[in-house]
Amino acid sequence: MGDILAHRLQAVLLTLVGTALALPNDRRYNVGDEVPFYVNKVGPLNNPSETYEYYDLPFCSPGQVIHKKESIREVLNGDCLTNTLYELKFAVNKSHVFLCRKNLSSDEVATFRGAVANDFYFQNYYDDLPFWGFIGKVEDRNWTFDGKGPNKYLLFSHVRFDVLYNDNQVLEAHAFSDPNHTVDITDDIEVDVEFSYSVFWKEAPTKLKSRMVRYSKASLLPLLQKVHWFSFINLVVITFLLTGFLVVVLMQCLKNDLRKFSGGDEEEDKEVGWKYLHGDVFRCPPNMPLFCAIIGTGTQLLALICFLFTLSFLGVLYPYNHGALSTSLVVIYTLTSAIAGFSSGSFYSKFAETGWERSASWCRSYFRGSF
Repeated sequence: MGDILAHRLQAVLLTLVGTALALPNDRRYNVGDEVPFYVNKVGPLNNPSETYEYYDLPFCSPGQVIHKKESIREVLNGDCLTNTLYELKFAVNKSHVFLCRKNLSSDEVATFRGAVANDFYFQNYYDDLPFWGFIGKVEDRNWTFDGKGPNKYLLFSHVRFDVLYNDNQVLEAHAFSDPNHTVDITDDIEVDVEFSYSVFWKEAPTKLKSRMVRYSKASLLPLLQKVHWFSFINLVVITFLLTGFLVVVLMQCLKNDLRKFSGGDEEEDKEVGWKYLHGDVFRCPPNMPLFCAIIGTGTQLLALICFLFTLSFLGVLYPYNHGALSTSLVVIYTLTSAIAGFSSGSFYSKFAETGWERSASWCRSYFRGSF
């Protein structure tokens, strides 16, 4: 029975690790096949952590809104993937396809205007490829000839999708809001809007395994990498300097005390300096289970970070795969939980022969509770 359970556990762990370390999506399509398209969320450009569901804005929605079953990565990232009226069939070009016609009420116009004023963008997924686009734009009247009047708020009513493919696989997806197709939503009045879209396909020589590399070549990334390396080196240097200063101060204090004791000037029974600590060195700290749980949790966190860095440096972990990094984090956290229990229990057993089980069990919830 024990062998069967061990084999089943091993199979589950291998499956989880295989899922976490999988290469990019390798789905293949024929001309005219349906490709998964999901709308996700909207939010202001200057605050990526503030997001809302896509249909919180009065966009064209299907009769029945169906939420995609969320993966671990999507749950951790706060995604909300839902179905849409867009139909982008594989390798099929379309031009100015009618999506829907909506009569926006004054409240819906105000909702769209607030989103445009705050530079809202949308994020969608096509074949697990994320892409972004803007909802509208603001025309500043100060740049006009008369220079009078309030700003003009325009809602984009047409979106152009450009998709790159290689043979029978999707490589890239882009969305461009057409500035020539806009609707004025400056005033709180009812507005009729006709939404439409176009899609154009282009064959590219890029291989599937490198289809997400473009996300790592953003214009700001080289600068960010330099800043991160400089910060890392700066942190290491400061740590060594502070450690060195602390060692010098402690050594000076110990030398002074030892010099006094060796001189015979002090009374033999008088305790000064570091000798005050001799009665506390082997004293059991208060709330021992919690203290050991913190030690075990810290050990687990250190091991988890080392595992992730090692997998990334070896190239085993594909970080640009949709969900790979988050799934790997959860899997490695599960595997390293044994390290937390062992570290906590072994440290507790140095002070007491019984009760280490409670300390080890506290690690189970303390890691999650700290966040």
